[in-house]
Amino acid sequence: MSIVLAGLSDLQIACYIDDVIIASHNFQDHLQRLELVFQRLTAANLKVKSSKCSFLQFAISFLGHTVREGQVLPDPKNLDSIKNTMPPRTKKQVRSFLGLTGFYRKFIPNYCKKAIPLTNLTKETSKFTWSEKEQLAFDSLKNCLISEPCLSLPDFSKPFALCSDASKFSLGAVLIQEDDTGFQHPVAFASRKLGPTEIKYSVCEKEALGILFAITHFKNYLYGSEFIVYCDQQSLSRIKTLKDPSSRISRWFLTLQEYSYKIIHKPGRLNHMADYLSRARYPNEDSVSITDIHEVHALNSNCTEFNLSSFPIEELIAKQISDSYCNNIKSKVESNFQFSPKSPKFFIKNDLLLCYREKTGRHDSKAKLVVPQSLVQNVLQLCHDNNSVAHSGLSRTLKRVKVNYFWHGLYHTVKQYIASCHSCIQRRGFAKSSKAPVQRIPTTDFPFQKCAFDAVGPLVTSTFGNKFIIAIFDYFTRYAEAYPVPNIQSSTVARVLLDFISRHGIMETLYSDRGSNFLSEAMMEVYQRLGISKRLTLSFNPHGNGLVERLNKTLIDTLSHLVSETQEDWYQHLPLALMAFRNAYHRTVEETPAFLLYGRDPVMPYDLIFSDPVRTYSDTPSYAQQLVNRLQSTYTLIKNNLEKSADEIQKHQKPFPKSKRICVGNLVYLHTPKIKLHTSKKLAKQNQGPFRVVKQNSLVSFEIQHINQPSNKQTVHVN
Repeated sequence: MSIVLAGLSDLQIACYIDDVIIASHNFQDHLQRLELVFQRLTAANLKVKSSKCSFLQFAISFLGHTVREGQVLPDPKNLDSIKNTMPPRTKKQVRSFLGLTGFYRKFIPNYCKKAIPLTNLTKETSKFTWSEKEQLAFDSLKNCLISEPCLSLPDFSKPFALCSDASKFSLGAVLIQEDDTGFQHPVAFASRKLGPTEIKYSVCEKEALGILFAITHFKNYLYGSEFIVYCDQQSLSRIKTLKDPSSRISRWFLTLQEYSYKIIHKPGRLNHMADYLSRARYPNEDSVSITDIHEVHALNSNCTEFNLSSFPIEELIAKQISDSYCNNIKSKVESNFQFSPKSPKFFIKNDLLLCYREKTGRHDSKAKLVVPQSLVQNVLQLCHDNNSVAHSGLSRTLKRVKVNYFWHGLYHTVKQYIASCHSCIQRRGFAKSSKAPVQRIPTTDFPFQKCAFDAVGPLVTSTFGNKFIIAIFDYFTRYAEAYPVPNIQSSTVARVLLDFISRHGIMETLYSDRGSNFLSEAMMEVYQRLGISKRLTLSFNPHGNGLVERLNKTLIDTLSHLVSETQEDWYQHLPLALMAFRNAYHRTVEETPAFLLYGRDPVMPYDLIFSDPVRTYSDTPSYAQQLVNRLQSTYTLIKNNLEKSADEIQKHQKPFPKSKRICVGNLVYLHTPKIKLHTSKKLAKQNQGPFRVVKQNSLVSFEIQHINQPSNKQTVHVN
């Protein structure tokens, strides 16, 4: 049936399996829609049974509900079944009763709270015992439904309002609308219990959480329209003008930026409905969802979204008249002006300016609305931001817009809109071609003047309980040390650093990433006492510590060739991997790290087969003097080689495009490839923001500050 009646949902014609419902505002429209449905049924060779049809009804029963003018109620037939239900005697009967009443939970405020004693009976570990507590819960649910609860149907042509409130233990919210007489009708209810951590929040934070809970749960009603939020916390009504709100509140209100709302202070004594829901106490033993969102489903599931097809024709005509471009085209059409052959074919129908193109594609000959500039933003939101189109790309959005709409400069408007879409920017990948060149670091003058260290792991736990490798690298000789460790806590890092210093002395400068184990108070005290200048690489920029990152990769690659199938013996092969690295020729320094450190080549296994006799010296002083001379000449050569290598790198790098350069005051997004725990990398947003650039430290280093969370300041790399 859904195939037969496809495309008629905008006419308030809905179907579910073989049930069809037709809604109209007047008798004439109703006859036209009936005729349209009969035509579809005839074309599909389908018949309807007259005894099962009801025509021209002001109230009908449909899918267990009674729908009448402006209201929705439970079906009286089902209420009779509930009224005659006897107290259950088994767990299965309890589940059946909860299933029946749960179908109408949208009509029962605090349904979860009322049903807790019965819900606890359905647990596999609980023994079935029917006491006074369960009987009271049973009677309470029955009485709530027997009293024929009623909710008002939402009218999407009128604004909504939210009443939000928070108490010590829970949150409450009511979605309301005013009728023509000014009387407020409830459309939906919501309430939930506060978690253990949330109970500790301040009063202001609880009220802010209540607003977040209310808006996000009533999203289907509120998204795309303006609404008012009433709360009894006066400070929140000025949240957008507060100079320094707490980071938690700022983060919550950042998620609500896509909504158009205004917060108005309403004292608790005047905020009765939400205040009552929030004051309701919820037992601690509640193990089921406390959220009670009572949705009233309209016939058209997309009715909360802006749709020009349901926009009043009179307002469209008025907006076209007030638009200079549309008004100019209208005047030309009325005067029979000859447009360019490449222009759309404009025409006026019922005072509305439309157009079409000569048929080259399936949709070209279709009449398209000429959209005034005041409605372009709404059309773009509908064709790009709408959940049903899910932020599609430029070509697909253009195709979707061109099917029904036209305006001057359509392509550039759509392109600019997608380029500035907040959600798309958060998911957008990073263009490698636009990366900034690597900055030159001053070369070193002697061994262990500058070092870098990093941690690798976790690996397979070895037989001695080691899971990580801490590697330390010398910038001058390229010599490396690596230590197998069970963890990378600050105490372990300090022990490794002291062991390294006992062998090679204290370095002047030590580089690392921003890991907390390298920046703890204990480690900072170690650096200070030893006189080490601590330098940090920028977040999400491994190139800043590229030499030690390359060492890590080399060690892992080498170990992969040496370990057994279980990989538990990796720590045994780590010395061999280090020996291979230390005795390997490095193109930058044109020597091996071992020779540059010791002034001689260590004897390797392959040297024992065919080798020259080991050089001998007459005494130790003569060896020392020759070693000093050899190392001095070698170090001079190394420094020249390092300078030459740095010059070559700078020479072959592509210049950073001027269009990609960033200045203080610019709005930017932060590329964050790391994802939160228990989330999917494929679905994660890759960029955070927006941030404002507050300071430029170098060509590639910037200090940024989140525009909605002033306390969120970071020093980052332009890449």
